[in-house]
Amino acid sequence: MKDFRLPPIFARARTGSATPSPVADDGSRPTGARITRGFALFVVCCVVAVMGWRLTMTYPTDVFDFYPVYFGGQAWLQVGNAYATQQIVPAYHQPWDLYRTGNMYPLPAILLGLPLSLLSPTLAATLWVGLLTAGVLLALRVSGFPLWWGFALPIVDGIRIEQYTILIIIAQILALWAYRERRPWVLAVCCALILTKPNQGLFFVLVLVLLARNWRQQLAVNALVWGGSLLLDPYWIGEWLPTLDRYRQLTHQPILWGLALFAIPLLLMRQWLAAATIAQFLILPFPTASTYAAGAVPLTVLDDPRSKWLTLLSYAWIFPALFFGPAWATALTILLPMVLLAALRFYEQQLRVCSPVSSSSKRASIESL
Repeated sequence: MKDFRLPPIFARARTGSATPSPVADDGSRPTGARITRGFALFVVCCVVAVMGWRLTMTYPTDVFDFYPVYFGGQAWLQVGNAYATQQIVPAYHQPWDLYRTGNMYPLPAILLGLPLSLLSPTLAATLWVGLLTAGVLLALRVSGFPLWWGFALPIVDGIRIEQYTILIIIAQILALWAYRERRPWVLAVCCALILTKPNQGLFFVLVLVLLARNWRQQLAVNALVWGGSLLLDPYWIGEWLPTLDRYRQLTHQPILWGLALFAIPLLLMRQWLAAATIAQFLILPFPTASTYAAGAVPLTVLDDPRSKWLTLLSYAWIFPALFFGPAWATALTILLPMVLLAALRFYEQQLRVCSPVSSSSKRASIESL
């Protein structure tokens, strides 16, 4: 496709080169594995276990971090304003922060969760965590990535608290697959979905669009998603922005731009997508009690068998968090290991590139003698 170009190193990997680049984080990954019966059974068991656990949980606000999407949808259906959640939620929610912050998601995100807003809170949250669990495992499988990152602390913790961010991570995984497989329409849909939480994936989308150059598909899909939401509710942006400001004032979540410095070595190695997943900390309010915000950081190195250690290291987050705080814990157990693995892959690639040249030079010297 003329408008879906690939970098040269990516093109070599697609043509069956025996030594594809181990650091081509532009989406060049092995072809997705087939969905077998054994894998399907495994997914069903995981989903049943997670949904069964959620059915046993009770929260004073009925749902956890699914609160804005669930009650935002109910508010939109009942009063026509997705950001008037305080008008429709039960009075016993009032002592809790989720009541005060309300809905901070753009309307397209609310529309995605709208069918669940028609159900009871417990049933909706149970189905939500089940869908997130299945989505992560299926996305990893389809993309050809190993499943171990689906059991890392950022993913497990995000599903536990019903975080919308996990849906964004699923879309990021599928976006990498769509880019690799040259599926511009699927990529455009994934990018539009990622942008429903822009502070989680904006830089990732910008880099992917610049690499893929599927301008026509991106324009069409985003016009449908964002333009369609304005047709349904022309006033939602004016209602959304004050809610964002109130959320910022009430939560006092810091933006730890220092974490984005880990993107610098990745930029020097020209690993643009890897750098984009970390550069997101420039605009992301940092959740001090959870790791889900870093769930997308290792996606570009998951094809490396050594990435399984990233899953184990993610659980070490708890210990530095107790002594040094969540920011240092995230830096030491998630960001730094990923950057070190990316650097190791880059070094190995340079050795492979230089080795044939050295061998040729030696042969030429011998022949000249």
